Amino acid sequence: MKFILTIGLLLLVTPSQAQFFKKLSEKAEKAAERTVERRVEKKSEETTDESIDKVFEKKKKKEKKTKGNNSQTEETNSKTGNKKTTITSAKDFIAGTKIIATENFNQDAIGDFPVNWNTNSSGEVVTFSDSNEKWLQLSDKGNYTPVNFSKLPENCTFEVDIYSTENFSFYSSGLSIAFVSSQKKTDYTQWGDFKSGKEGVIVSLHPQGAGSRKIGVSGFKIITNHALATENNVDLKSFNNDNNTAKVQFWRQKNRLRMYVNGEKIWDLPNAFQDVTYNSIVFYLHTYGNPEDKYYISNLKLAEAGADTRHKLIETGTFSTNEILFDTNKSTIKSTSKTVLADLGKALQENSSVKIKITGHTDSDGKETDNQKLSAQRAESVKNYLSTNFGIEKSRMLTEGKGESNPIASNDTEEGKKQNRRVEFMVIK
Repeated sequence: MKFILTIGLLLLVTPSQAQFFKKLSEKAEKAAERTVERRVEKKSEETTDESIDKVFEKKKKKEKKTKGNNSQTEETNSKTGNKKTTITSAKDFIAGTKIIATENFNQDAIGDFPVNWNTNSSGEVVTFSDSNEKWLQLSDKGNYTPVNFSKLPENCTFEVDIYSTENFSFYSSGLSIAFVSSQKKTDYTQWGDFKSGKEGVIVSLHPQGAGSRKIGVSGFKIITNHALATENNVDLKSFNNDNNTAKVQFWRQKNRLRMYVNGEKIWDLPNAFQDVTYNSIVFYLHTYGNPEDKYYISNLKLAEAGADTRHKLIETGTFSTNEILFDTNKSTIKSTSKTVLADLGKALQENSSVKIKITGHTDSDGKETDNQKLSAQRAESVKNYLSTNFGIEKSRMLTEGKGESNPIASNDTEEGKKQNRRVEFMVIK
């Protein structure tokens, strides 16, 4: 009966009405398709949200395992019987604060060789279309030295920006930066890929190593008494033909040299500098195998840095300083002591397993019993400062005072008294 009724109704439908019902049916189908698509999208969003949540959860868990800036920590659970291991790696560069010399070529005209430089070749100051910064373009087979950078303290930092042209050829020379000992104004010309002066520490960079990989290479040489003492080369990921602009930073701490390229530590040489006076910085290259290849340098800065606090304390186990100053006959730390205390605080933060003993010393002015008490109070003040300002647990720091009992210089002179008023730090097991 239903079938007959349906047939009857269809017979009563006019052609125009049939066309209407056809369009209505098509709209219904499209609406159904949109509904399905929305459901799929909703399900996809839910799945994506779940995936994102999982990624963030993993990141949070990873961050909990890694504490402190510029450090990497890996641990295994000791409850399972495995040995618990903590690995901490400090990679930070700390620029010197007392500026000795800078160079950005602002005083030089475009196309000229800079007035404060010497060379045995040629070069010119240029700018690039996307910047107003000035750069020194280095020519073929040349040595270059900035005349105002004639003082290299035992503790200093040197920074320079380097740019190499695109698709730099492997057959072109690397750019070498040499810290050398010079006696005459022309001594800078003694340095090259196949020659050297008497004393120098040389580091080189090249944006294209051997082979087809787009990876750079860096090398170093230590020259002492005209002879090659040691050398080495490593791959350079942070400066290459895909990333051809580099901020290069050097950190000298007496004999030690660290070099960073775009924040990556490339070299850490504990005995690079010898016991001679280094007073010149020399840039040099042998040749451009491809005439279109060029090196450019700019934004040079030389600054005096603090003492090698971190190395002396963490690696040698002891550090002594008279740069921590106190009010007269008091244990109140003066604000001028912040720099050395900051270095100590950061070193202890980065090496969380290290425990130290802090020992205070005085000169011989005043009563011996008063000096003994004062030296102990000053050691305790240092401990409290490191705990309050750097979060160092007090259980990691022991203190003692030795008063005037252990002088390292004569108390008969003001200079000797100054050396005796010191604070010593020693790593304890």
